[in-house]
Amino acid sequence: MQKFFHLISIMALSGLVFPVAHTCCPQSSCSAPGKIIYHQTMTPLWLEAHASYIDRTRTQSAKQITFNGGSVINAALLKVPMIPAGVIKVSIPLTVEITVANDVNIGKSVDSDIRYGVSDGVNFVGFQTWDKGNYNSFPPCHGMEGAPGAAMSKVRYDGINLKTGASTYPGQFVFTLKLDERWGSCFTAHNGGFVRTADYNNRLTLSQGLTLEVYKSDRAERVGIKFIKVTITQDGT
Repeated sequence: MQKFFHLISIMALSGLVFPVAHTCCPQSSCSAPGKIIYHQTMTPLWLEAHASYIDRTRTQSAKQITFNGGSVINAALLKVPMIPAGVIKVSIPLTVEITVANDVNIGKSVDSDIRYGVSDGVNFVGFQTWDKGNYNSFPPCHGMEGAPGAAMSKVRYDGINLKTGASTYPGQFVFTLKLDERWGSCFTAHNGGFVRTADYNNRLTLSQGLTLEVYKSDRAERVGIKFIKVTITQDGT
């Protein structure tokens, strides 16, 4: 059943399932409302079945997938294909929203500096999150980009120097990426709500496809992921 709904999301991109509705005004004078072209709640069991790559350091249950320390810096932890190559036009305006729920006990007690975002196979754009032990030096989350692979390279940070004085690890992060504008934002619930926006140098080539990717920064980083929810919306023009 999960595979069926995933197929429906992909078919919708080509207008096979959800054709664009006719409007009552000329295309030049009004914008069609945004439509969801991909949506998936990725539980640990779903990730085990559908990810194209999962790091072998993991332990897993129905409630949580935990990645433990390894031997590689900037190592990839997860890769999940979402949109195949050749389905999306380069110029389509897209917004990606990623919600991640992590194990608070890990995030507040051990090294857990994790990166979440999307890739076209050549470039990665997304966000770096930090564990509680780093909050005296870094914000809970900020923009970053790099070159994807078995390990990320060419890492560039955006907004790393903004400090918040946060004293608790939130456990849940909400990331928004406006791919056509090379813009993003991350949100946590610290002190009534912490928001950090990001500007990216690289623009993803949408026709090459989109993959959700998760990386860690140092070798020893650990993270417990309870779920990841991704929604991709084709914005109105």
